[in-house]
Amino acid sequence: MMFFFRLLGQLPLFVLYRLADALKWLFYAVISYRKKVIMGNLTSSFPEKSEKEIRKIAFQFYGYLTDNLLEFFKGVSLTEKQVLERVKLNNHDLVQNYIDKGIPVILVAGHQGNWEWAIHRLALTKITNDVVYQKLNNPNFNEFSKQVRQRFGNIVLMEKRESVILTRDRKLIPRTICLAADQAPQKPETAYWTQFLNQDTAFFTGMERFAREYQYPVVFAELIREKRGYYSMTYELLAEPSFDNLPNGEIIERFARRLEKSIVKYPDQYLWSHRRWKHKKPEQISIKWN
Repeated sequence: MMFFFRLLGQLPLFVLYRLADALKWLFYAVISYRKKVIMGNLTSSFPEKSEKEIRKIAFQFYGYLTDNLLEFFKGVSLTEKQVLERVKLNNHDLVQNYIDKGIPVILVAGHQGNWEWAIHRLALTKITNDVVYQKLNNPNFNEFSKQVRQRFGNIVLMEKRESVILTRDRKLIPRTICLAADQAPQKPETAYWTQFLNQDTAFFTGMERFAREYQYPVVFAELIREKRGYYSMTYELLAEPSFDNLPNGEIIERFARRLEKSIVKYPDQYLWSHRRWKHKKPEQISIKWN
């Protein structure tokens, strides 16, 4: 199967996009891939929108999803020139200035745009990037995914369960620590809760705990599709040390507000198929910030 995926990735993008068009209709109209989850997430997130508007966003999302899927496989053959042309990096000096001073940066993003191509673009900055990822259940596909993500170098993949130890071991290395910080925590009773897209939402606290422990600045990366096959990644400072005057949870709150603003502007480019709101807010919440 991995051999097939590698062959698939050798196809030109215009061919892959024709396949993506077919998959969009298959996922939406035939197999209804996670349609209940997608429609439920959209309806809860945008209560002001009509059913017609929600269905339009959902259909656009299926196109975005299938494009992303085929673009991931294209990662096996993308050239450096293609990556530089197709993923525009805005305000990179914000991060580079910290790195030049020997200061690591926590780079946080949501599941929007094309985070796989964003990893390739980060690799080409020649900065070392520690990317925290969730290990896939299929060991063969997990290894394939790691090889695709690391093919340009400068990417160190860290499994979530290892990230705390590895971050401590590498704390003096000027680099970015890249986190997709919008996933649903497994333990809602120890998560940070806030209103996000009109509903109670849990966030991992790791981003803020890392920042406070190591005194690293936190930068938001907005990943947006400008047009088919072309993306932008724009940096924005969320917080920098010292954090003494910031209440606990403020960095996460700033991330949530900034990501929410982006999702509202580009509603079809968020990963609505993810069961983001599978947990209900517990009556008792206990967060260990230190």
